[in-house]
Amino acid sequence: MKLIIDGYNKTLRKKDNQIVVMEKDNEIYRISANKVSDITIMAKGHITFDTLNLMAKNNIKLISINYFGQINYILESPNQNNIVLKKLQYQASENHKGLLISKEFITSKMKNQKSTIKTLNKNKKIKEVKIIENKIKQNIKDFKNFKITLNDNIFTSKNKIMGFEGIASVNYWEAVSLLLPDEINFKKRNQKPENDVVNSMLNYGYAILASEIAKNIVTLGLDPYCGLLHADLKRRQSLIFDLIEEFRQQIVDKTVFKLINTNQINETNIDKRNNSLKLESRKLLAGEIMAKIHSDLTFENEKVTYAKIIENQTKKLVKSLLNNTEYNGFYLNW
Repeated sequence: MKLIIDGYNKTLRKKDNQIVVMEKDNEIYRISANKVSDITIMAKGHITFDTLNLMAKNNIKLISINYFGQINYILESPNQNNIVLKKLQYQASENHKGLLISKEFITSKMKNQKSTIKTLNKNKKIKEVKIIENKIKQNIKDFKNFKITLNDNIFTSKNKIMGFEGIASVNYWEAVSLLLPDEINFKKRNQKPENDVVNSMLNYGYAILASEIAKNIVTLGLDPYCGLLHADLKRRQSLIFDLIEEFRQQIVDKTVFKLINTNQINETNIDKRNNSLKLESRKLLAGEIMAKIHSDLTFENEKVTYAKIIENQTKKLVKSLLNNTEYNGFYLNW
């Protein structure tokens, strides 16, 4: 299971084979280390050396996220995973294979964008949103006709893929602005929002999702810093940015829109001192997203959780790299 630590004055301690969560001098939670897969910290506090050793012994990943939804670092015990896989990943980041996988990442994202606004507009029946849905349909058709060949320039092709993604995303966020309540005053997607509750929620939600994806990437022996589509930048886990594209809408966006539309979180829940969500809203959003990740759904005629789908998609990526097979992305067509 994933353990999320949020708030202030938190301490992680070891007691026998258990991880103990303290707030000031009060114990608030304890769990056997062998039941924990990873710990995501969104708090201020301390962790003891003994706890770190216990985590390493049980291969528990430690992921730190700041209040703005950015991953600060990922700590893990040394692994002996297949170096051949990493070499193939590095090669794919600069060859035709990586482009084909990247195209599938973005195709899946665009299909999920179309599906999401279609679902949200089912009862509202806003004419302008239906028009935008048809635009995204056309974006998907245009992208499908974009051919990738062995002779393509890798850098140029990646930019073209990102160009298609950008056009569809502009359309998607325009539809979202029409579907959310007017008083929220959401205009566009912004990774550095100022007193913007929707973008603050999206940033924070994506970071929680990224920590789930990071766990699977690291566990299966991939390098989170080497992306197939997103450029390699200092300290950026580019492969996480690649794989997260398939899951943003279904897991985070729909959760954020539900909380906004039911007025469980609104513009009063922004801390204007640092343009971040207030603590209680962060806890509510994190809880809802984790519930979504572990909720059941029917996919490919099988009852699974999103957590299992994320794991399966990461395994598909590994298999595609090792066996040079086709990679098929995840999307829900409803």
